Amino acid sequence: MPRPSLPVELLPLRHVRAVLGTVVTVSLMAGCVFGGRHREAVRPPVLPAGFADSVRTERVDGGALLHTIINLRAPWRAYVVEQDLRCASVRAVKGSPTTVGRTTTSALLAALPDDQRAYAAVNADFFLFTPPGVPTNLHVEHGTLLSGPGPKPVFTFDGRRAFAIDTIVARGALLRGRDTLVALTAWNRPAPRQNGIVDARWGVALDTVVRTRALRLVPAVSGAGLQVHAQSSRGGVGRYVVLAAGPGDPLATGDTLLLHLDARTHRANRVRPGDTVQLSLSLLTARNTSAVVREAVGGRPIVLRDSVITADVDTEGNDGFRNLNPRTAVGVDQAGRRAWYAVIDGRQPGYSMGMTLRQVGELLQALGAAHGLNLDGGGSSALAIRSLANRQVRVVNRPSDKVERPVGNALALLARCERP
Repeated sequence: MPRPSLPVELLPLRHVRAVLGTVVTVSLMAGCVFGGRHREAVRPPVLPAGFADSVRTERVDGGALLHTIINLRAPWRAYVVEQDLRCASVRAVKGSPTTVGRTTTSALLAALPDDQRAYAAVNADFFLFTPPGVPTNLHVEHGTLLSGPGPKPVFTFDGRRAFAIDTIVARGALLRGRDTLVALTAWNRPAPRQNGIVDARWGVALDTVVRTRALRLVPAVSGAGLQVHAQSSRGGVGRYVVLAAGPGDPLATGDTLLLHLDARTHRANRVRPGDTVQLSLSLLTARNTSAVVREAVGGRPIVLRDSVITADVDTEGNDGFRNLNPRTAVGVDQAGRRAWYAVIDGRQPGYSMGMTLRQVGELLQALGAAHGLNLDGGGSSALAIRSLANRQVRVVNRPSDKVERPVGNALALLARCERP
């Protein structure tokens, strides 16, 4: 049985909020479009002259469109699901109760229950190979935070109306009364130079350096551990008793948290075993704006902002990363009516060589997106389609590894309206 989710909503002494803000936000139109109801005509996208040699468009379940776009001269082949956002949603999918583990995109899609009406999925964030499958950025799944934010942007959905592409940070404090004992800048993203919190969802043992500066936090009230509901922006605090963390405490388990400290804070000795403290923790945008988030996956870089290709496409990573590669990306339009989930095959001479980061931005721009984020690519790039009638799942692109690669997480598309 899965552990209780980490709600972003807080109740006094029991919950810790996660308030997620947005820089790029689009609101959904009122209305409801399920597969078979109020369907629009199957129309291929109108692309700039010379952009592609052929475009094939077909209807898939969930009322979505699947575009196969081919440029023979480059060559490249793109497979794009166009989603009508008037009554649709997405789900971040990990496939395990902690951040550890890898599963193929198609298997993650197939495992979703029928009532989720999941009809497509693309691979999502970059991930570690050791420990295997740990996302490099924020993963919030159905209101549950597994991995915390890193320095790169994320794609989020609030469960009701808005999608967003932004950079998210963890901010919080350990307090005694009104006095701040420790300022916190990490949540399920431990690093030697940061003060932060690790809960059981992280699932990765602290390394030796971080472990020597860690303390245990046990809820002062039994069963009142860290809970995060991505349904509300209401905040609060939780009370914990501080205990020493020994060599046998590399993992947070149950409701117990691990507090890890940087060298300077650890030497200051402001938090001691036996103390009773209050914990306040939030997820905010880098600009300290706020919005409720139910689903989140990471990527890098933002390739399109306000319909303009960003400078990041020419500066992110090394030349090999920026140049031709298989790609996965997500884009949304300015009005919040449409989203595009694109997978571009690559590393296959004569068939499809892939795209540069700049070309990814140009593709999303040509489709009609105003904002776009590059997700993990290379051998990870996969687009899976699922029949809602018989549950059969197929991978429509041709992964560069010849077989589908197990990935850290995926983004599933649902033919249903989420409710708060």
